[in-house]
Amino acid sequence: MKKTPPPIHSHPPRWAQRLLVWLHPSETLEEVEGDLDELYTYWHQRAGKTQATLRYVLNVVSVLPPFVRRRQRKEMDQTPSSLHPAMLQSYFKIALRHLIKNRVYSFINIGGLALGIACCLLIFLYVYDELSYDRFNANYDHIYRLVEKQQQPGGIFDVAATPGPLAATLTNDFPDVQQVTRVGRWSGLLSQGRQSVESNQMLVVDPGFFRMFSYRLLVGNPLTVFRAPDEVIFSEATAERFFGANWRQQNVLGQSVKLNNEQTLMLVGVAENPPVQSHIEFEVLLPFKWLERNDEWSMKWNSNSYHTYVQLKPDPSGVPADPTAFADKVRHQLKRYDAGNETPLLLQPLSEIYLYSKFAFETDHGRRSDIAYIRIFVTVGLMVLLIAVINFINLATARASQRAREVGVRKSVGAQRRSLVTQFLGEALLMTVLAVAVSLALAQLLLPLFNDLANKNLEIPYQRPVFWFTLAGFTAFVSLLTGLYPAFFLSSFRPIRVLKVGVAGHFSNVKAGRGFRQTLVIGQFVLSIALAISTIVIYRQLSYMQNTKLGFDQSQLLYVRLKGDLRGKSQPLKREVEQLPGVEQVSTATSNLVNMNNSSTIEWEGQAPKDEFLITNMNVDADFVKTVGMSLVAGRNFSTRITSDTLSTLGAYLINETAAKRMGWTPVSAVGKRVKFWGTDGKIVGVVKDFHFRPLHVGIEPFIFRFRPKEFYFTLLVKTKPGLVARTLSDITQVYKKIDPDHPISYGFVDQDLDAQYRSEQRIGRIILCFAILTILVSCLGLFGLTAFTAEQRTKEIGVRKVLGASVASIVALLSKDFLKLVVIALVIASPLAWYAMKYWLENFVYRIEMQWWIFALAAVLAVGVALLTVSYQSIKAALMNPVKSLRSE
Repeated sequence: MKKTPPPIHSHPPRWAQRLLVWLHPSETLEEVEGDLDELYTYWHQRAGKTQATLRYVLNVVSVLPPFVRRRQRKEMDQTPSSLHPAMLQSYFKIALRHLIKNRVYSFINIGGLALGIACCLLIFLYVYDELSYDRFNANYDHIYRLVEKQQQPGGIFDVAATPGPLAATLTNDFPDVQQVTRVGRWSGLLSQGRQSVESNQMLVVDPGFFRMFSYRLLVGNPLTVFRAPDEVIFSEATAERFFGANWRQQNVLGQSVKLNNEQTLMLVGVAENPPVQSHIEFEVLLPFKWLERNDEWSMKWNSNSYHTYVQLKPDPSGVPADPTAFADKVRHQLKRYDAGNETPLLLQPLSEIYLYSKFAFETDHGRRSDIAYIRIFVTVGLMVLLIAVINFINLATARASQRAREVGVRKSVGAQRRSLVTQFLGEALLMTVLAVAVSLALAQLLLPLFNDLANKNLEIPYQRPVFWFTLAGFTAFVSLLTGLYPAFFLSSFRPIRVLKVGVAGHFSNVKAGRGFRQTLVIGQFVLSIALAISTIVIYRQLSYMQNTKLGFDQSQLLYVRLKGDLRGKSQPLKREVEQLPGVEQVSTATSNLVNMNNSSTIEWEGQAPKDEFLITNMNVDADFVKTVGMSLVAGRNFSTRITSDTLSTLGAYLINETAAKRMGWTPVSAVGKRVKFWGTDGKIVGVVKDFHFRPLHVGIEPFIFRFRPKEFYFTLLVKTKPGLVARTLSDITQVYKKIDPDHPISYGFVDQDLDAQYRSEQRIGRIILCFAILTILVSCLGLFGLTAFTAEQRTKEIGVRKVLGASVASIVALLSKDFLKLVVIALVIASPLAWYAMKYWLENFVYRIEMQWWIFALAAVLAVGVALLTVSYQSIKAALMNPVKSLRSE
């Protein structure tokens, strides 16, 4: 018997439907729309799509009464406002009932959104703190630092330091300069009786320091300090170390202190400790007049040892002066006073010093960060929030079938679409407010851990009204972001289909948003997988830098700073330390091999005209190579037994392989060649294997060791025996105090200082790892909710399949494959994005890892594995359900 084909359910073109909705009065719209839909289906079956569409449009026009729009607007004007208090109360009750009824999905939505907002809040606090540096200064937008762009044999270098005499010429030559101050670094031992304090944060400044910057004097007059060269100012911390915690109750002004047991200074003020958000750090301040009296070098045009700050005069209305115009005028100021000096001067705004300072030769000092980290943090925070928002939208639209009949009933009794949009946006606002409340608790709970990771002391500013206004605006924005699409999607349901066609009708509406939901799932996993791949690459690069062989043995290598007379008389200390039982080898040198920038030019045998380059140098003794574990590739080491090595008029030198290559020699041919360094002729006696003396961000550069026993040594390098580090350090301390009782011992470990070079990268790596875990967690929360909803919607289908003999494995595969397919697509998209981003990041390192295939394979396994575990829980739960319970209502 021939079966009758099922009726074709066809729908009119959307543009024709919209025309009808837009033009027809609302009181008869539902009836007319239903009749025309049925007629369209009939025409489509009898005459085809084209004829059906034509007849539909003609009928739309024919059923329009005159003056439609005027009547419709009048009716709309008479419609009660959807923002009426009674309506808002009704919306709130409906939203609350909906949240309570769907507890699991409400928990997933609010929990995921709360995690995303908490992450954004923590990152906002971090970014705000970083961007706040130096803005405590009342005139920060008028203050600039002068920096140089130096032409050196090795290229053009940005240098933060300027000559000492520059400051005075600025106030004399440029009327738009309000005031100038110089800041230079110094170090020394301050003592008073038996109390002594050694500070590494000692600065020399001009009297205008306290007028330009907003550092507050707790004791003393900022207008009169530093008029004499023998004055000194302490910070609070230093005053407490000298005079005790109750120093405020003492008359500390006028007290005398000794500097390096030689010069007597008078205390003229105690300054408040510099704020954390200050790029300038100090414990002790000395007047520049003292430096000028004790150091002739400070007033030479080639000194280049001081930071010079200028404050420009604003116009009468307070608008800052034009820095571009002033920069053009001051650009060639050095050439004006130092003939032949072509180095240009540039202006660096005070507010940019902390985040935008990358200067050569260690000419910059104080607290520094990098704007790149801010960009990374902002990107990660937005990623986490976006993933949480995607979860909200996905679950709201996926569960639209449960709201379809509600929408249909409300529309059929006269509800306008705008009132439905208001209701659903209100529900989104309610959930966002709850999520924000939870996020504040989460942020407060996670803040100590975040502070530890970020090396900060952040606090949530509950007491500041601007915080609450910002949070309110953020809540409104996230509410719109999360609720806008679901609100318009849900309010678009046609009641004639929902109520007439029934379940099939509202399922057709749900499926209409399926592609959008799948796109969102793919998007959130793209972000999660890209972040996971980036985290793996960052950690591998950091591990590579920490474990790379540097060309010398830094393990158990201790260094002791030599001070005062010990710098010129280090041999007695060296001989006594050599006798200690835990010491393997001892050497004296001018540095500890960590991030060295002491560079100069060199002349060499066979040098071509105008062929110059910078070479880093270090003064060492004959035991240095053995102490640090370097290896010679040609020639010999320094020797105290060879007279020519120790002559002051004829130098002996060791160079590295890179220096030999730069001068056009092989390591073997370099031995015996004549060079001239710092005005002293000499011969190369050996070539050492290349070693890293700067961070792995840069390549190995030319290096020369000089052997000048009669010159100063600043460092004692001690190779300790395994297992005896603590005891040896105690023994060295006793020996040091015996030889130099006036100065406290300062020491460190070379390997720890080397690791500290990458502290910022390590910190960022740990934070990104935490956020990567959070993004995956939030993504899986959304996937869990979608899987639970899918399993719930297909309960009866699963029951039928089980009755017909389907296995648990086949049902799990049925429910899982669609979601896993989305994760695989996300992996395909995320991999090239992460590869490009990490390739760009790795370009900051000359020595870097290669991004191998297994990194992406590992991320794929992790992503698919976590997604499979998330999906499988709900899938197995649905597959194990008793089919009798699933089908008993049929």
